[in-house]
Amino acid sequence: MDADELTTVQAKAQELLAGRLAVIKELTGADQSEADAEAAAQRARTTKATVWQKALRAGWSEEELGKLGFKKPTAKLPGRPRGRKSSEKKSPQQPQSKDSSAGKTIPEQPGEAVRPADATGSR
Repeated sequence: MDADELTTVQAKAQELLAGRLAVIKELTGADQSEADAEAAAQRARTTKATVWQKALRAGWSEEELGKLGFKKPTAKLPGRPRGRKSSEKKSPQQPQSKDSSAGKTIPEQPGEAVRPADATGSR
């Protein structure tokens, strides 16, 4: 293939690619529009969930809101869920004192073996 033929082939290839590249630009724009719409929809769902919780705290029940034509939000609010406080009282744990004599031993006296500290015995 000589230089003229190579130039002709490259020109035809660029013509073929031009149509294909134009659609890629259009597809990129459509993809960005979709991403923007999804982000806007997510913001709207989060806003609705926030206002829904505000309505519940104001005294409305989910049933009442449903009767008014509102649908329960599909989005969950971010963060840790607020659990109901338990009415059960847990017994506080007794902290272990570092001074506790449990498990310690009394040094042996001349003629005696080591004995546990909590052992009682008469001499």
